[in-house]
Amino acid sequence: MTTLVIGATGNVGRPTVAGLLAKGESVRALSRSEDNLAKLPEGVEGVVGDLETGAGLDAACAGVEKLFLITSNGETETARGLKAVKAATAAGVKHIVFLSVGNPNKEPAIPHYRAKLPIEAAIRESGADFTFLRCNFFMQTDLSIIPVIKQHGVYSMPIGSIGNNRVDTRDIADCAVRVLTEDGHAGADYHLHGADTINGSVAAEVYARHLGREVFYGGDDVDAWGKPVEAFLPPWLLGSLKAMFSAQQLHGGVADADAVKASEAAVGHPLRTFDAFVTEQV
Repeated sequence: MTTLVIGATGNVGRPTVAGLLAKGESVRALSRSEDNLAKLPEGVEGVVGDLETGAGLDAACAGVEKLFLITSNGETETARGLKAVKAATAAGVKHIVFLSVGNPNKEPAIPHYRAKLPIEAAIRESGADFTFLRCNFFMQTDLSIIPVIKQHGVYSMPIGSIGNNRVDTRDIADCAVRVLTEDGHAGADYHLHGADTINGSVAAEVYARHLGREVFYGGDDVDAWGKPVEAFLPPWLLGSLKAMFSAQQLHGGVADADAVKASEAAVGHPLRTFDAFVTEQV
């Protein structure tokens, strides 16, 4: 039995691949980059392909029983995801696990959340068993700003004062491994959260404690946050991320005790904390 991971070289895909291999599973990975495939653990079957064009998808899906589909954010995310689902359906894949978000229909609309809705619909209509992983805000999103925190003492991510129960991508991967290797998960929606609620000020305090220096929250101005990164992000994605941060400021992403307990049950072990994540990074 072979499991295909699309998005195998990212923060969720890499630990998922490692976890599947540790379970003795046969793992295939699709990537546009031969170099990225070469960095995956020994034993992974790499297939070079491109979701933008669909090249390599038929070969990647051939003989596959289960698919873990991770679509990267971007203006073409829906089209890329639909190509993957179409190829998986044609190949007779029996179970599709899709990395989604908690509430893609939420208002105000967040484009890279809404992009997942047609993919979910296509998966439901595919005839395959399916499971959706609905994740809170990733801890690993901070990886892009840790140099700024260390050098300037500013936590610059404008996540607001309400906060999110941020989830470690390794916990998402552990849930994915369970779903892909155990029976009983077909049709499930797993809402995955972290153990504690982290807002902008709390995040700054955690980094300050571990760095041994003052760290300040940079505030809620999403346009000010976007200025330094607009040279690196496509306009569509930059606008979508601004919309996401604005929604976080309005509504947050707080999980109650029952939701946290359900997340822990889905992951299969105690949830990693934000404090532990920061400890590792600094």
